[in-house]
Amino acid sequence: MTIPQFDLSWLSDPTVFAVNRLPAHSDHRFLVAGQEPRQSLDGRWRFHYSPSLAARPAEFWQPDADLSAFRSIRVPGHIETQGCGQIQYINTLYPWDGHRALTPPHFSPEDCAVGSYVLDFDLDPALRTGRVCLSFQGVERAFSCWCNGRFLGYSEDSFTPAEFDLTGCVRPTGNRLCVEVYQHCSASWLEDQDFFRFFGIFRPVYLYAKPDTHLEDVWLQAGLDRDGRTGTLAPRLKTSCADPACGEECTVRCTVTAPGGAVVHAGELALQPAAPDPACPDWMVWQAPELRLPDIRPWSHEDPALYDVSLTLLGADGRLIETCLCQAGFRRIEMADGLLQLNGGRLLFNGVNRHEWNPETGRAIGRADMVRAIETFRRNNINAVRTCHYPNQSLWYELCDQNGIYVIDETNMETHGTWARPGEGAAGAVPGSRPEWLACVLDRARSMLERDKNHPSVLLWSCGNESYAGDDILAMSRLFHELDPTRPVHYEGIFQARREAANGAPYDPAWEATSDLESQMYTDPRDIRAYLESTPEKPIIQCEYMHDMGNSLGGMESYIALTEEFPQCQGGFIWDYMDQALWHTDPLGRRTLGYGGDFGERPTDYAFCANGIVFADGTEKPAMQEVRYWYDRPDRRARFDADNAAARIRSANALAAEAEARARADAAAPDLQIVQGDGNLGVRGPGFAVLFSYTEGGPVSLRRADGQEWLYRAPRPVFWRAATENDKGCGFPLRSGAWLAAEATARCTAHQLEECGPRGVTIAYTFTCPAVPGMAATLRYTVTPGGVLRLQASYQGAPGLPELPCFGVRLTTAAPADQVAWTGLSGETYPDRWKGGQFGHWQEAPHLAGYLVPQDCGCHVQTQAVTLRRPDGTELTACMAGDAFAFSALPHTALELEAADHKEDLGPAPHTHLCLYAAMRGVGGINTWGADVEPTYHVSGEADHSLTVDLPLR
Repeated sequence: MTIPQFDLSWLSDPTVFAVNRLPAHSDHRFLVAGQEPRQSLDGRWRFHYSPSLAARPAEFWQPDADLSAFRSIRVPGHIETQGCGQIQYINTLYPWDGHRALTPPHFSPEDCAVGSYVLDFDLDPALRTGRVCLSFQGVERAFSCWCNGRFLGYSEDSFTPAEFDLTGCVRPTGNRLCVEVYQHCSASWLEDQDFFRFFGIFRPVYLYAKPDTHLEDVWLQAGLDRDGRTGTLAPRLKTSCADPACGEECTVRCTVTAPGGAVVHAGELALQPAAPDPACPDWMVWQAPELRLPDIRPWSHEDPALYDVSLTLLGADGRLIETCLCQAGFRRIEMADGLLQLNGGRLLFNGVNRHEWNPETGRAIGRADMVRAIETFRRNNINAVRTCHYPNQSLWYELCDQNGIYVIDETNMETHGTWARPGEGAAGAVPGSRPEWLACVLDRARSMLERDKNHPSVLLWSCGNESYAGDDILAMSRLFHELDPTRPVHYEGIFQARREAANGAPYDPAWEATSDLESQMYTDPRDIRAYLESTPEKPIIQCEYMHDMGNSLGGMESYIALTEEFPQCQGGFIWDYMDQALWHTDPLGRRTLGYGGDFGERPTDYAFCANGIVFADGTEKPAMQEVRYWYDRPDRRARFDADNAAARIRSANALAAEAEARARADAAAPDLQIVQGDGNLGVRGPGFAVLFSYTEGGPVSLRRADGQEWLYRAPRPVFWRAATENDKGCGFPLRSGAWLAAEATARCTAHQLEECGPRGVTIAYTFTCPAVPGMAATLRYTVTPGGVLRLQASYQGAPGLPELPCFGVRLTTAAPADQVAWTGLSGETYPDRWKGGQFGHWQEAPHLAGYLVPQDCGCHVQTQAVTLRRPDGTELTACMAGDAFAFSALPHTALELEAADHKEDLGPAPHTHLCLYAAMRGVGGINTWGADVEPTYHVSGEADHSLTVDLPLR
């Protein structure tokens, strides 16, 4: 076969996506002479970066090329994270938006950077016999490669393997491999995922040697009989031969070993020739009769039982040629009775979307990253993952197999920016029904399926993400069904197309067949209910929901309740798993996590990359306890609730007893000492002193027996919290910005000494703000002889006042506290995100949660008592005097947080700000671009709100 030389025109031609690339195949392992004939090429390569196609060293692949200008680079790894090119994050728009006026399939050669890679290597001894192949597990975005000056081929599709045959051009020693990677090509239009845009060789590269006769592809076709106990195997094999006549003389022996080591089947497969596969015409196809294995353990999340399957290829003389190693999980996934069912029962996805990510290396991740994610899944009752929006590394599927994680395996395709273009809309969608894109997207679908088909964790194939709809995507779905009738197909874009059709966009009802289930994203729970009450034909999942950008994930209960009420509501996938942020050095020389825009790129979507339930470093966000709770079984949630209720009652009774003891102490305590000054009122008792200022609007000094000052300034009413990402997304700061003005400018306009005697002092301060006419808040303080300062904060609502973010009182300490302890719910909780908190006694250092953009955080609802503790052990406690309250203890104020773009902007904190709340707005989570917090969790500006706490001073 004559191999053409690389042609630059391929880059802009969507019909050219693979030249001389080997057919896709299963990701099974194989052994020859007891060892795996594989040689890793990972490590340091020589490298040259060029900012454009014209600037590249076009002849660098020549054996005598001058490489003196080349540096070194790590493989696998992104080019941009290793000091070359421009790091860029952008969501739906394409990276060139506003710089170049491009239409599909074109790209700008002037802006197409090129990475030229060179590696000199010798073949390992184990690879010096047999047919040597080169495997790239992932290269963004397109590439060509040469070995010893010979052109090997060209490939696109960043997230599935590309392999080439080196036989005939590789030598035992002294080889040179050259790879030219292109930042852009026509396929750039298909890879518009919401992520950082990188290019380069970012997944492992290796060589492997095939024996003269080789099992190229293994499809176990493992299933579960309807009796629920009998496993089935129907192996379908593809072989290649150096000598085409030799394959028919071979035999294959199959051994199946159960968990624990018992052999449940051993014997030769009765292989029969099957119809050739046009995708791999040089391979022979063989089909074995179905094997039935009784008394197996069905594979599921609860019991991910894996059976080892070895296929031994023997020559005509009985000689061992190779052994292929696979694992099988026996399960049955199907659409039945209007439901998505696994092993005959309703399936419920407690899922999350997951980008591959590491804050040092981007999407070039390793085993440790994946294992940590799986451990987090298991710890927090996550049973499913959607590989958004591309196939992941093979190891990820192995880990999901082993841990019972259900996978929606998604084709590498998102074209959001093509059908959301102003003035063009869905008419510009790629691939749509355009014939020039059809073969390309079918190739992507097939490449994923062929590699991943043996993994029991893969329950559904997905046609991609947010690529609208059309005949091409329908053809992808049909290809999935044709190649693999055992798995349903998922695609959400038809919902978008149906919705856009109402605005006159093109829509063909035949596209509905693209997806076997109704898939939507970020749908309001009320709209999901309406769908379910319409007696739908298809069950529904939320392929993306609970947009966890910043401080979010409120209202999850509304979604879970639907899954418990309606069998056809079969769960969803939180967006998403991990914040995408990269460690870098900021302009002030500080090492910090950067988000979009921090790298000087434009356009960008800034912090929209920070949507994870874990931070970029893998630590869990405060909302994770809510995920863990709602993704648990209902019976365990009920026990958890009962334990919390009992603990809450015991604690309240104990606090009530302490309050009674303080009341008795009051009766026996000596009279208060009162000093009336011109501008201050001093109140003293045994072991405490309080100084109230008339001009400052509250107490300016609060000292206990140790004599140390607790207050920096007089407490103030709290009307504002630093806007969360969801607040900003729904326009709440615009609607309620008057409260930001109140937070900054409210002043004490009156005070009243309501009681002033030896057995008690009460003074009330009234606050108003010209920016919020009609608003009034009162802070009332009562000091008792026994040393209790009762603080009552009250807000008087008025008609027409906007919604409040919160209402309470802020006490600022004279010096920072090093610990805050409380009796209440664990972790950070809000009115719409508290069920996962465990009631008890907790402590932590006052701190800001690690949200990339500073915003409100650290709230603790349903608190009965809170204590600030200083390094010397001295304490100040506030405990409920009636109803429980909410609080936060932070090193910075809401106004300081509001003004910061990064935590590093805030600087050292000389105080601790203890905010005690009578009311707090929920954080929401439906989406971050319009959906408000659910009405139940709004705080009315027209209603009254009040809080009463006692601060024991002795």
